[in-house]
Amino acid sequence: MGDGSLGVVLKTTPLRESDLLVTLYTDTNGRVTAVARGARRSKVRFAGTLSLLVLGRYQLGRPPRGDLWSLESAEIVREWHHLASDVVGVAHASYVAELVGAILPPETPEPEALEAIVSLWDCLEGGPSPGALRAVEMTLLELAGHQVAIDRCAACGSGELDGGAVFDAGRGGAICRRCAGGSRTAGVRPYEPETRAYLSAIAKLVTPMAARTVDGDVRFAPVDRAAGRDAMLAMIGSLVDKPLRSLEYIAKLGAAAARRPT
Repeated sequence: MGDGSLGVVLKTTPLRESDLLVTLYTDTNGRVTAVARGARRSKVRFAGTLSLLVLGRYQLGRPPRGDLWSLESAEIVREWHHLASDVVGVAHASYVAELVGAILPPETPEPEALEAIVSLWDCLEGGPSPGALRAVEMTLLELAGHQVAIDRCAACGSGELDGGAVFDAGRGGAICRRCAGGSRTAGVRPYEPETRAYLSAIAKLVTPMAARTVDGDVRFAPVDRAAGRDAMLAMIGSLVDKPLRSLEYIAKLGAAAARRPT
């Protein structure tokens, strides 16, 4: 097919009788919404390229007037459809796609975001990984201009976070004891040294594949991992307009697993 934008599908929505409204994240245009004409009727033109877990090359065009792009054609570059049988893995992939759509601005390309998505999908081949998911969250938050303060106070920059520190998503993350008096909003939580160590370990590893090694690190108890997860989700919740449906689904899967007899 030649040149085009390398990207992934974040979301599809039926449009009229035969079209699809496709939200893509591409290396050259960032997040764009395009009309795929006839996509619901034809099984050939966009075969296999308009679903989750596909890295494709998309030929896009934008008319002289209007905000919507047009999706002219597409081809598969790589696909991870073999992961479709892993319900939790698909839920993680869906969450990252929804997160990209929620916090990254439109038509502002960040190649690192696309790399993070693809890296997570590669990582999922070894099974779902909380550490990998936290690494992707950190990357996307930073690209969105909201880097999480983990090892230093977001208010004053102090590295003294032992004893009395809190995590305040509205102020950017870790808040030291001296600045904690200004953190009075709902959702502020204690920031224990173990939680900080867990998030710091992931942040230093950077990539999802490297961060999955933290899942087996005996230094961190389940309560530390849960606190780190909740801190990251608080940051995300402070930025999105409405709850992410994929997160609600992941929570239901977790609750179901907890009820299952061992």
